Amino acid sequence: MFTALPRPSARSLVARRFGVAAVLMTTLLYAFVRPAVADVAIGASSADFLQFEVGGRSAGMAGAHTGIATGVTAQFWNPAALATLTQPQVGAMHATWLKDLSYEWVGYARPMSPKLGVGSLSVAYFHMPSISGVDEFDNPIGDFKVYDLAVTFGLARPIGKGINVGANAKMIRQNLATVSATGAAVDLGTSATIRGTTIGAVIQNLGPSLSFNGAPYPLPQQTRFGASRGFMKNRLLLAADYNMPRDYYNDVRFGTEFRAHQNVSLRLGYRHELGSAGDPANGLSYGLGLHYNQLQMDYALTPSNDFDNVHRLSFGYSFGSGGEERKPEQPKPEPKKKTPPPPPAPTGPPVIASNKAPKADKPPTADKPPATTPQVVAQAPAAKPVAVAPAPVAKPVAVAPAPAAQQVEVPKPAEPAKPIGYDVVLPGYSSRESAMAELKALELLGFRVKDAQIVQGSEGAYQVRLARTKSKSSADDMAASLSRMSFRAIVVTAMR
Repeated sequence: MFTALPRPSARSLVARRFGVAAVLMTTLLYAFVRPAVADVAIGASSADFLQFEVGGRSAGMAGAHTGIATGVTAQFWNPAALATLTQPQVGAMHATWLKDLSYEWVGYARPMSPKLGVGSLSVAYFHMPSISGVDEFDNPIGDFKVYDLAVTFGLARPIGKGINVGANAKMIRQNLATVSATGAAVDLGTSATIRGTTIGAVIQNLGPSLSFNGAPYPLPQQTRFGASRGFMKNRLLLAADYNMPRDYYNDVRFGTEFRAHQNVSLRLGYRHELGSAGDPANGLSYGLGLHYNQLQMDYALTPSNDFDNVHRLSFGYSFGSGGEERKPEQPKPEPKKKTPPPPPAPTGPPVIASNKAPKADKPPTADKPPATTPQVVAQAPAAKPVAVAPAPVAKPVAVAPAPAAQQVEVPKPAEPAKPIGYDVVLPGYSSRESAMAELKALELLGFRVKDAQIVQGSEGAYQVRLARTKSKSSADDMAASLSRMSFRAIVVTAMR
C-alpha cells in the first residue's frame, strides 16, 4: 500500500516557481532575443541588465563609444574618459523595450581635485510590472516586485599627457519575489589621445558570481576596445569598437556623427555579431542630438529586426557660472572730443595813453598876450606824460597775444577701434587654480596651450583666452569642438 506524499506548501511552490523565473529574468536581455548556439554559453550569466547600454548618443552610433565617450555617461562606456570633465554634470536616460520593460539611469559627475581627479555616481534601475502570485490551487496570494538595481561609484584622473585611467565600483541587487541576490563588481578603463586619434579599452563587471538560492551565476564580464577620430574640423566624427562578451559572440560596431549645425548632430551606426548572421541585434541604428548652451538632449532608435525596437531618450546638463553664458563687454570707442572755439583774434594792443599831443593854443602874439599864466603852466606837465607813457606800455601789449596763440591747440579726433582678430575664451572660473586645471586638461587632450592666458574679468571671475584667429569661422569651429567635449567656450572679438 502506498501512502501519498504531503503536498508542498504554498510558499514552497511560489519559491520554486520564482526561482526558475529569476534565472530567466537575469538573461532576459539576451536569451529571448538571441538564438541558442551549442558552442556558446548563452544566458549562462546573471545581472545581464548591467550590459544595457547607457546614453542616446552612443545608441545612435550603434554603441561604438569606448574611444569617444564624453560627459557623465562615459562612466558606463569607459570610466577613464571622465578625466576630461571640467564642470559638474548631471545626466539621465529612459528606455522602453517589449512594452512592459523599462530601464532608468541617472548619474552625476564632478571634478574633485587635481590629485583625485573626477568622481561620479550613478543608479541603474531595470524593472517591469509586478507579478501576481498564486498558490497550488491558483488562488491569488499577492503581487511580487521584479527589479534589478545597480549603484556605481567611479573615479578617473589623468596620469600623463593625453593618457587617462578610471575605475568603477558597483553594488548589485536583483529581486524577483522571494528570490534575490546581492553582489559587487568593478570596471577598469583607460584612454589615450595620440595625434588627434583617441583610443580606449575597458574591462567591465569583474567580480564574484551572484548566488540565487545557493546556485552561483557569473557576472556578464565584457572587454571593449575602441578608437575615434574627427575630420572636417571635428564636424565629422568616426568611431569603431570591438567587443568581447564572455557569454556570447564577439561583435564589431561602427558609428558616425555629423554636426549639421552648431546645435544639431545627426548620427548613424551599424552593429554586426561575428558568427551569427541572423542575430536581431545586427543592423543600423539612428540618432539625433540637440545641444543648447549647457543642455544636451539625445534620442536614439535601435532596430531589432523581427523582435522589437529599443527607444532611448537621454539628457545631460553641465553646471557652470550661470544658465546662459554672458559674453564679455566689447570695448567702446572713445567719443570724439568737441573742439573748443578758437579765441578771438586780437585787434591790437589796448590804448593805455594817447600819443597825440594836445592841440596847443595859438601862440601868443605881441599884440595879444596870453590871458592868464596858469594856462601855460597846466599845458607844460601835460605834454610830458603823453610823450613818455606809450613807450613802457607798448612792450607788454605786443608780447601778450603770442603765448595765447601757442596754448590753443585743436585736438585731433580719436580713431575708432578696429578688430584685429577673434579670441576663443573659456569663461566663468571662480579661481585661478580652477582655470589652471582647465588648461592642464586641454593640454592632456592634445590642445596647444602655449599661448593661452588666464585673465581676471571686471567682476572677479577668471577666464582662459585659449587662442586667437584671424577668421571668425575658424574661431567658431574651435569653440564648437570644445563645447562637444564638455568645455564651455565663446568667441570674443579682439579690438585694437
